[in-house]
Amino acid sequence: MLIEKSKDYERTFKRITKRHILTSESIESAIELFKTDRSNHQLQFKKIQCRHDKNRHSIRIPNTQYRILISMDSNVAVLQCICDHDEYDMRNKRC
Repeated sequence: MLIEKSKDYERTFKRITKRHILTSESIESAIELFKTDRSNHQLQFKKIQCRHDKNRHSIRIPNTQYRILISMDSNVAVLQCICDHDEYDMRNKRC
């Protein structure tokens, strides 16, 4: 599966790692785990009901309250953003 990173993802990645909220290694390991085994219970991979993006999914960064929003098409996954639980709820409520 091909992984692409949106500008919003890059921005949230920089903000979270610069503030030492999460390490880049923990984020990258979650993405690698997603590539190899989506069904791993640590990821809590799930589809999100969204009118604007029918292919929206999320994965959890293990042992944190952070999630990565993903838009998936056949063989491409676009990482949309990294967000905490409150932002995750807000982004999906407006969906």
